Amino acid sequence: MQFAQYDVVMVKSFLTEKLAEADAFNRRPPRVGDVATIIEIYSNPIGYELECSDADGITEWMVAFEPHEVELELIK
Repeated sequence: MQFAQYDVVMVKSFLTEKLAEADAFNRRPPRVGDVATIIEIYSNPIGYELECSDADGITEWMVAFEPHEVELELIK
């Protein structure tokens, strides 16, 4: 599926073992079911920078994924 910048997506599954860890920036790693915004789309290699925020707008995590690493579902 083709996504656009600022699409809101849900993480349906991880297709590889690559996961971000909690660090100085990411409060926690991504999880299946998380809702995130595509904040950037990369072309070489193709990928998506996703940002997941809590109800107060605080970033939970921001991670770049290649399409073969994660299955996403368009929310809106």
